[in-house]
Amino acid sequence: MTEQKSGSKKLLLLGGAVVVAAVGVLGFVLPAEYGKDPLGIGKATGVLKLSEEVESEEVIRGKARGQVIWPIAAGIAPEGLAAELTRVAAEAGVAAPAADTIKTDRYTIELLPFEAIEMKYDLAEKAPLIFSWKAPVPVHYDMHSHPHVGGEEMTEGYSVGDAAQQSGVYVAQFAGIHGWYWQNRTIDPVTVTVDVAGPINASFTFDKTGKHPRDLNPIGAETAAPAAGGAPSPTPEAAAPAQ
Repeated sequence: MTEQKSGSKKLLLLGGAVVVAAVGVLGFVLPAEYGKDPLGIGKATGVLKLSEEVESEEVIRGKARGQVIWPIAAGIAPEGLAAELTRVAAEAGVAAPAADTIKTDRYTIELLPFEAIEMKYDLAEKAPLIFSWKAPVPVHYDMHSHPHVGGEEMTEGYSVGDAAQQSGVYVAQFAGIHGWYWQNRTIDPVTVTVDVAGPINASFTFDKTGKHPRDLNPIGAETAAPAAGGAPSPTPEAAAPAQ
């Protein structure tokens, strides 16, 4: 009888610990880190305010550049991005890249809940890049760049927020790597697909182990379905912290 009582007590303690841990995650971690407040505890305790975006030095530097992203016409098919790039480049006051220098690329990644990835392109100064990315539900994104000279300490941020899509023509303000960080802040897997065209020198993904080169995947070419667990097509990479 004593052993049964002891076992029951241990189960109750274990169950209580699980409940406390779940409340801690739902009531404090999610509101503070991701702005999600399913229990309302974050708002009541003020923890929710910790997730509010604060304008970073990177974004301040990016804003000082003025306009770096120009809108594109609605409904542009992926195959029509190169032609639209030439039209918008003229509006932006930059030289349109020669036709034989324009490369297209499609990058697809499935992100598991709260998983992230970062993908960038190597571009020359004033190189225009037309892009269009989308997801079935809003994801957190951070569009930013950092130069070859100066590195990450000179990172500039141009667009940060939560959205299910973004498109435009971006004009590189310096020679460096330019692109996006995406994070899935939902409890279901989310697939992000980005189509681009421009005078791309190279492309990279970033994860916790560092920087990894990836082959361009020309729009219209046969592509493999994105692998589960955040593996991008065609080169698998792990989740990434923002660079």
